[in-house]
Amino acid sequence: MRLRDKFWLWGHPEGRYNNEWGNTGISRMTPMECCLYLGVRNTFMVPVEVDVNRRQYNKSFTTLDGVAWECFDAGNNPDAVDPLIEEAADFPNINGVVFDDFQRGGVDEYTKIPLENLWAVREKLHNNNVRPLNMWMVLYTHEYAVPAGDPTAEKYNDETFQPYIEPFDGIIMWNWWERNVNDIPWKFDAFKKMTQGKRRMVGCYLWNFGEKKPATGEAVRKQLDWYRQWLLSGEIEGVVLHTNTMADLDLEAYDAAVEWMQQHGDEQLPENH
Repeated sequence: MRLRDKFWLWGHPEGRYNNEWGNTGISRMTPMECCLYLGVRNTFMVPVEVDVNRRQYNKSFTTLDGVAWECFDAGNNPDAVDPLIEEAADFPNINGVVFDDFQRGGVDEYTKIPLENLWAVREKLHNNNVRPLNMWMVLYTHEYAVPAGDPTAEKYNDETFQPYIEPFDGIIMWNWWERNVNDIPWKFDAFKKMTQGKRRMVGCYLWNFGEKKPATGEAVRKQLDWYRQWLLSGEIEGVVLHTNTMADLDLEAYDAAVEWMQQHGDEQLPENH
């Protein structure tokens, strides 16, 4: 298996972030086009409040190895995953769902989701008439392992959060602000401790959403070099690149990601990965 086979796109409807998050460019690149452009073999598809025709997107994803759809609403209504399970019967590469931005503001927000609902979602995904599907969560580095003196320490309490990790098959770690990129290694150590027994992925932003400006090629290369080592060592099982919605705007970070993938994407992973 090649390194690129473990890479995912975090896909959005094309043009979703035109004139948003500091971006003034007009992008037309679809998620599938971006998978081809970046050289990755899987996608998480996240509509972000756009009413999409999932079947049309799933048709476009037919040649990908893995596809998973966002389903945060299932936390309040577990039946929301039922249509996704039904669609998986027609599209064999659909292999899971993801809860985007799970904490959404900290303990006062995510604790509104009944834990029993998450376990109900897990049961539906794992035991259905189609096939078992994976259940992923997004977790940001600023939402855990917060130092005691930090003013957000009460808002992001690891002990309170830990039970919410348990229903999930896997967790995806993301760093929101590029200025904090050098914290990623020690945050990853903390991430491993709090996700013992869980599957793990890491995300890499190709636009600096936290600071509403383009990401730098230097930060992207630094992250991808770390993530390559973690893939090779088996500490993670995937890397997620965010996103298609600025990919055709001639940005340094995307050029860096494409060049990095051309250099490393066809490297072979150890047989046990």
